[in-house]
Amino acid sequence: MSQEKIDAYKKEKAGRKEKIEKHKKRVKTAKITTLAAVIVAVLAIVGGVLWNNYGGSSSSAAEGVSTEVTETVSEETTDNTAETSDAASESSSAE
Repeated sequence: MSQEKIDAYKKEKAGRKEKIEKHKKRVKTAKITTLAAVIVAVLAIVGGVLWNNYGGSSSSAAEGVSTEVTETVSEETTDNTAETSDAASESSSAE
């Protein structure tokens, strides 16, 4: 019985260094992965805040664009309506 315990201990001791190295690699990989995930999350949050405050389409800029588009469409519609009514009055007076 004693010899069996000694043999088991020797087997365990023989693979101990490899197990310790594997464990250290796994811990190091887990730390690096976690750190990278935290950095990405922080950058995403900071980027979102900066984008909303400085880089994104602000409400005043969006309102200015929509106002310009509305004015342009209104002017074109008014011009087209005037031309259509002029053409209609000319055709009715020609008859």
